[in-house]
Amino acid sequence: MRWNRPDKRLSVGLLTWALTLGCAVAAPAVGTPALTTLRVFAHPAVPDLQCDMVPRGASTAAAPDLDPREMPDDDEVQAALKEAGASMPLPPARLPAGAGLLSRARPGEPYRVAIWGDSHLAAGFFTQELAKILKLAPEQVRAGFIPASMNRPGVRLPLRKTCVSPQWRYEPAHANAASAAAPGPGLVNLFSAQAGATLAWDLRNTAGVAEARQLRVLYQQTASPVRLALSVDGDQEVELVLSGVPGPAVLELAADGPLSVVRLRLVSGELRLQGLALPVPSQTALQMDVFGYPGATVAGWRLAATDYLSAWFTQTPYNLVMMEFGTNEGNVKPFDAVAYQASLRESVQRMRSVFPDAACVLITPGDRGVLVRRSEKWKRLPASAQLVSDKKTKKAGKKAGPYKAKSTPTSPGIETGPGPARNLLQYTRIHEEIGQIQTAVAQQQGCTAWSMLQAMGGQGGAYRWARQSPALMARDLIHFTVPGYQQLANQFAHDMGWDAAQLLSVTPP
Repeated sequence: MRWNRPDKRLSVGLLTWALTLGCAVAAPAVGTPALTTLRVFAHPAVPDLQCDMVPRGASTAAAPDLDPREMPDDDEVQAALKEAGASMPLPPARLPAGAGLLSRARPGEPYRVAIWGDSHLAAGFFTQELAKILKLAPEQVRAGFIPASMNRPGVRLPLRKTCVSPQWRYEPAHANAASAAAPGPGLVNLFSAQAGATLAWDLRNTAGVAEARQLRVLYQQTASPVRLALSVDGDQEVELVLSGVPGPAVLELAADGPLSVVRLRLVSGELRLQGLALPVPSQTALQMDVFGYPGATVAGWRLAATDYLSAWFTQTPYNLVMMEFGTNEGNVKPFDAVAYQASLRESVQRMRSVFPDAACVLITPGDRGVLVRRSEKWKRLPASAQLVSDKKTKKAGKKAGPYKAKSTPTSPGIETGPGPARNLLQYTRIHEEIGQIQTAVAQQQGCTAWSMLQAMGGQGGAYRWARQSPALMARDLIHFTVPGYQQLANQFAHDMGWDAAQLLSVTPP
């Protein structure tokens, strides 16, 4: 992202004094956040960031689950697939690689990507593998935006460390009206109205080296002033008051050297943090901004105020925008395909209004399995009892009902129990329907759709991937393991033409 020229620079030294911000800043132009810049002083050899210890309440040990949920046996899965007429894995989709589906970086600029999604993206394994595929050096891959999902379980951000005190709450736009009305770039905000609430960020890279000389704190300016206390690289706190025209606003810290640790404390008022922004160095070849939030749905885009959201991206011309949603929508019972299609269509239209010139891809959900109680698994009689069981089954005839005992040539004995009518493919069918809807909406909006489910081989993929070695599916049969996300990223790269020669304006080292 590019940086505006500061409206006003104010020095902050070791003295502690009150400073009113915003009164000297002109009202922002339409679509541009109000910008206030502070000059701060960086220091070398700053100690590692340590988060304040939060006392834990007394916890009681959970009673052991005597009948845990487990993955169903392969025989039962195969029976379910046979009943569904989908016993053979499907080949992955083949899209015309290199056909310009993903656009190309402008000469002399990085290839800019923004991707919104749910927990599948939040840990960053999928997008990290995409960066590795381009064979770029670590210093050539940067993020321009850091969403306000710091310290949220299941989220990994491109910061060395972050600290969030308990007084803050997360506000995802898909479930919070205040966040939807004033959305941060990641469609999630951090909000607190409690004095003493603190945030801290270690801006150094993974090797512990400070690089960034600037940091932008993105927030919602309200009609009521907000008083903060700020500390940079271990200096004494400086109090400042944020006031001005309500709307999206930026507090920029401009340092005389690379910044290491920034701490922020809410003194009074209400603060809605909407994220951070970091400068993208000139040697950057790939700017990858990942906005994944566990539990998120595409409704965040439908509900978000796009004029407010657009203000964050006026100087970030993305080449590619991706949306990865659907797993959480498919968990709603009953799944309403008509309502989902209407919500998705409006969401994609809003996304296109914010990024009309970017290539866009909808990533449809992968397969999902069903865990069953250990006591509900198919039971297997000893092989010696097979003849007696067969006679009883034949004699029972129609009375055996829909759950007739079955035998397989690969396993001696006879299975008894609930059988495939347990609906082991219930989420598979929903995800297939979601994928079909996303594909149709993508075509209507000039986007491309790519199916994680088809990349897994179609129906039954969750069970097959869970039995791989190493496992590609997590034990919950919803999420993937790190190797699973890596395999999906490699399949995406193969299908979509994700290649350095086609995307980048520079040649990787």
